[in-house]
Amino acid sequence: MISYLEGKVLDVNEKFFVVDINGIGYKVFSHAGILAKIPAIGQNIKIWTHLYVREDAMDLYGFLNREDLEFFEMLISISGIGPRSALGILEVAPVSNLKQAIVSEDES
Repeated sequence: MISYLEGKVLDVNEKFFVVDINGIGYKVFSHAGILAKIPAIGQNIKIWTHLYVREDAMDLYGFLNREDLEFFEMLISISGIGPRSALGILEVAPVSNLKQAIVSEDES
């Protein structure tokens, strides 16, 4: 499994970014909040990743810190929540706020 990448940013768009590591470009999906924090093209990046394998695809999802990755992995372990839904949830608020909302049963 690919769990961490370090390389240069090659491209960024509204759904993913590409990291160049020794001539190989890794397409990494993420949400807008993270994509806005990606360094400029040509700059170095360190990213935590989750490789999501399906019957018809293998997708990498990337996060700037391990806490976000672990929360993403917890979310996708819940029946009915896939990676894209999990990214949508993570885009709503920081992980610490989401955890507090869950503990306090705050649906808002």
